[in-house]
Amino acid sequence: SKSSEPNSRGGVVQYLQIVLGLSLKEALSKIESDLGEGGLTPSKPKPDYPKYFNYRVKEVLVPLEAQKYLVAKRKIPNNIVRYFFSRGLISQNENQEIVFKWYKGEEVVGFTKQGTIPLSLEEKEKYHYKRDYFKYVAPTTEEHTFWGFNYGEGTPENVYVFESEIDLLSYYALNQKALKNFWLVSLNGVAFKKLSAIMDYAVKNMDLKAHLKNLVICYDNDQAGRQAWNEINSFNLRGIQIVNGLPVEHKDWNEVIQKNKL
Repeated sequence: SKSSEPNSRGGVVQYLQIVLGLSLKEALSKIESDLGEGGLTPSKPKPDYPKYFNYRVKEVLVPLEAQKYLVAKRKIPNNIVRYFFSRGLISQNENQEIVFKWYKGEEVVGFTKQGTIPLSLEEKEKYHYKRDYFKYVAPTTEEHTFWGFNYGEGTPENVYVFESEIDLLSYYALNQKALKNFWLVSLNGVAFKKLSAIMDYAVKNMDLKAHLKNLVICYDNDQAGRQAWNEINSFNLRGIQIVNGLPVEHKDWNEVIQKNKL
């Protein structure tokens, strides 16, 4: 919806007022303070978003390669992997890629693809790619560009945000028994725009303002993740505790599960 567009100044003001509980004057003051003395920076050209999104992935019935990658390579317990596949939250396409579906209610509004076959040195050099495995975020509408892979149970009193889908699955596997009334969301990075848009939607459509107790930041324990945590932790969320969920001894939550070897 247009009211939740995070690119507009009006959307940011609304976010600060609703989620942070600021008055209009306080919200405007915070924006000007965050921007610094230089004022508003020149706007970048607006990206060209598709008008509609259609999920047209050819899925295979038996996702052997995807399950093998997640269990053998990423060390996510088989019962967790099978559960997410059985719920239709994850699938595999004809290219042996894992498809993480972005559900918004009952509708798939986007997806991320994760390769299961290691890229060769030639492929990495040709495409200037640093990752060992292919990853791709499919284009979607402007509104849903700021969505992501997510899963929750009960009334969300605790929201956990992650940089990737596999970190989300890893954290869920490690903490499944302790998690109650939660919502797990992958942002594919640490962009505040995405966190803002998702929280804005949840406040309006999931009654988050009445129920949310903890916002847990489960980003990577690297420079980008720590910087994003520091910025988010500076907010004053009235009645909401911002919790540092960065892994302590490892880079990310998948590395934690690999070291723990569940």
